[in-house]
Amino acid sequence: MLHNTPLPRQHLDVYRSGECTVVELRGEIDLTATIAIAPYLDAHTSRAEPLIVIDLTHVTFLDCAGLGLLCRARRRVIAGHGELRLVCPHPPVLRLLRLARLTDAFRPMHSVAEAAECWCAAPPVPNPGQQPPSDGRTGRLIDSGD
Repeated sequence: MLHNTPLPRQHLDVYRSGECTVVELRGEIDLTATIAIAPYLDAHTSRAEPLIVIDLTHVTFLDCAGLGLLCRARRRVIAGHGELRLVCPHPPVLRLLRLARLTDAFRPMHSVAEAAECWCAAPPVPNPGQQPPSDGRTGRLIDSGD
């Protein structure tokens, strides 16, 4: 279905960098952008990939819909026994992650190279019984709606 549909280049690009797939998001990631991006991000996070990096370097705005999209992607990657790394060098977006108590879940990094290097140094051991992330406060599983 998505193979013949062009990527929404205004907000998304996907490429390989060494051992990982990089999903680069750009611009304002609000509800409208999330609706356009979700099917493509779902397609890339539902594959059995050991490492997916979501690069927010070129994101100028991120709202709660964008946070939900990131949580959904993380849950899908973990369910496929992979690891999701987040590249996020911008203080306003980092502040939003901190306020939402998601910095421990995502452990944001400064660059794609750093994310790939950290993974290559210690790739995760797949754990078939691994649970999706909890909200960290009550232990309830995070539900991103998929």
